[in-house]
Amino acid sequence: MAMLRTTLPSHLPSLARCHAAAFPHSLSTALGQRYVAKMLSWYLSSDKTFIFHIEDEHGQCAGYCGGIVSDGTLGTGSASGMAQHTFTAAIWAFLTHPWVLFHPEVRAKWPLLWKNILMKLGLRRRVHFSPEQKEKMAREPQVGLVVIGVDPKYQGKGYGSLLLKEFERKAVEEFGIRNLQLSVLADNHKAIKAYERNGWKKHSIHGKSLSMIKKVE
Repeated sequence: MAMLRTTLPSHLPSLARCHAAAFPHSLSTALGQRYVAKMLSWYLSSDKTFIFHIEDEHGQCAGYCGGIVSDGTLGTGSASGMAQHTFTAAIWAFLTHPWVLFHPEVRAKWPLLWKNILMKLGLRRRVHFSPEQKEKMAREPQVGLVVIGVDPKYQGKGYGSLLLKEFERKAVEEFGIRNLQLSVLADNHKAIKAYERNGWKKHSIHGKSLSMIKKVE
């Protein structure tokens, strides 16, 4: 019987395998499961980030979901925070998987990658939220859905909706926040429809990304 579990460090290899199955063509998957496990460990690095998963009857991850609390207490958002957290693992992964340099996501993410390389080398000051940004986030806190994935062999069982409901529960009961936000590729119509079925609404478009929001009543 499948059940929801709070993710512990010992669960990360299973989540990494689930990630590879759910996102087989992603840059992170191409960098290897060791890198993916390190990436997912970022969600365990702060009391403002979290991750949980669905475990099947054999103890394997069938789907997972991770989020971040944006209330002005963290210095950076998920993208920069994760890039800094995985920097050494990413360098090693690129060295051992050099063909990944030709992955299409590398070109799209190159500005972020280059920025973090310069920061690690001390050639660029670390970028943090401005006092004005922090004040706004403290005044209007949100819980951001950063990632959600279900192993294809478990799709059609309602696991995606189960993860979204648990995400909402955590936001309200554990963090006291009812405003939710996520970003999804604007041409990912299947995912957008799934979010809409679960009460999310389209908010704004930034480049190729669509921002969606939900207020939990």
